[in-house]
Amino acid sequence: PLVITLGRETVSTDFTKRPFVFSAAFDGSLRFSLWLRTIGHARAMRRKHGKGPHYTFFVNAAFYTTTPGKSDVGKAMTHDEVVVRRSLTQQAINEGHDIADHGMGHHDGRNWSKQEWLDEFALFHGVMDTALFEPLRDGEGFVFPQWEPLAAASPGETGAACEADDECSSKRCAELTPTLGLCTQPCNLKSKCPVGTACGAPMFREDKDLCIPLPKLPLVVDGKQMFDARGQPNLKHPKLARYVIKGFRAPYLAANNALYDALSERGYQYDTSQAAGPGAPFFVKPAEAKNKILELALILYPGAVAIPMDYNYAKLEASRETMTRDYRAAILGSIERGNQPWNVGHHFAMWNDGAYLSVLEETVDWVLGGCTDDAGEPRCNAAEVMSFRELAASLGTK
Repeated sequence: PLVITLGRETVSTDFTKRPFVFSAAFDGSLRFSLWLRTIGHARAMRRKHGKGPHYTFFVNAAFYTTTPGKSDVGKAMTHDEVVVRRSLTQQAINEGHDIADHGMGHHDGRNWSKQEWLDEFALFHGVMDTALFEPLRDGEGFVFPQWEPLAAASPGETGAACEADDECSSKRCAELTPTLGLCTQPCNLKSKCPVGTACGAPMFREDKDLCIPLPKLPLVVDGKQMFDARGQPNLKHPKLARYVIKGFRAPYLAANNALYDALSERGYQYDTSQAAGPGAPFFVKPAEAKNKILELALILYPGAVAIPMDYNYAKLEASRETMTRDYRAAILGSIERGNQPWNVGHHFAMWNDGAYLSVLEETVDWVLGGCTDDAGEPRCNAAEVMSFRELAASLGTK
């Protein structure tokens, strides 16, 4: 593990006077299917519990451009793919989720200088600062993205409106918004998408993603063009406000001291690149900068097989039962230690045939349902599943 030698300052919050907070995050942003699944799960939890989770998505900017330069994880292959991914990410923002920084092309920065980190942030923001915006409401819905059925689609075919899987010939109805479903179909390098739709992983050879129709473009609001026919924003539109990314997780968790000086200089609010033992969140004090960075570390709990990240469980070939046991024991342990917040880090991946993602979904459901112990007693009534942005704001960071 990497060692950060900067000073720490534990947050002064008395967590025993607050509801328990669990936070769940996803690294990577490639697959359309996993954008839809995670956002859809949050909606289902809201319907079930009266309040839903807000997730944090740590995105790689290489997937939001066809010309990222050097990238260890690939890039978007077409402009249409960029438009759909940006729109799905915007949909997540609209529904209360947090978008954060996971680097441009997922590079290992453990030996970088402050300037190299700043250069990386400049590349990331050069793409993302004109891709995402503050939600703009229109009655019960949002002004953008405007999803709609594909005009050329016959009933049941990809792009046609649907309310259930059985209405689609592919048996896949994608819930784009809480009130609009569109038929979709699997896609990869061998299985192309119909015209007017894009695939989230067009270079996959065996695994598959989904074809999603492009949103309505161009978009005119108050008599002025807000997005042109290619989805490019009019940054001078008076109602278009940039979404400010406030959090970071280093690829490979490869953080060093210089990172925190760079984060402070760029105005970041929180970081989640470290692993730590049980305890409350803490501030990292950069060597050069005055502004402290809130560290929301991945907590390795005694008895757990790994830090709470699906990649680590996959490397160990751990079972879903092991992950479930570890996650629930850690949450109950955090509550016993004074209601300290606890979080997990997953990826846009389906390791162990998707079992780890299912465990995370079940854990969110369990927390929102009160964290019942083996005796059936609730241990975390009124618990919240917050994004890192919300947790940071509740701890007084700016």
